[in-house]
Amino acid sequence: MLTRDDARAGGRCRSALARVARVARVARAGRAAAVVAVAATVGVVVTACAPAAPVGVDELAREMFDLTNAERVEAGLAPLEWSDCLADKALERAAPFADDPDLVHDTLIATCHEGAMAGENLSRSERAAAEVVELWMDSPGHRANILRAEFVIAGIGCVEGPDGVRACAHLFEGAAD
Repeated sequence: MLTRDDARAGGRCRSALARVARVARVARAGRAAAVVAVAATVGVVVTACAPAAPVGVDELAREMFDLTNAERVEAGLAPLEWSDCLADKALERAAPFADDPDLVHDTLIATCHEGAMAGENLSRSERAAAEVVELWMDSPGHRANILRAEFVIAGIGCVEGPDGVRACAHLFEGAAD
């Protein structure tokens, strides 16, 4: 008998497989950065298609980062570079939302590179990384952050609340002026 969890896992699997197929087409078109994104996305597909198991917050953050890079490569953009500095700031940013369902964006000031432009995507859910990134891509503001060519570095930090819900902050920065 198919359960609701099985149906959700099937949806994640189909979504992740479709994403790999799109990124693979880009890779075949000769974009070297896409090869890296395909490898990262294949790892996410294995996770998305495997039976649902709890994913640690560090693994969740890394999967979300890899998936956002796959979206960028698919759109013809360079992948973001991981920033430990931004990941640390993202953890600080996500912490208040671990037990507070009201996600509120603050005015961002570049924190890792003086004078850089900054952006932020937030999430608070029990969803898999692929589902969160898909929701971000369906939201004009979140999508704009992911696909903004001027952003060159990013970091994601996720924390788990007392109810098991994970709050994540995805911080982006561009080149310093």
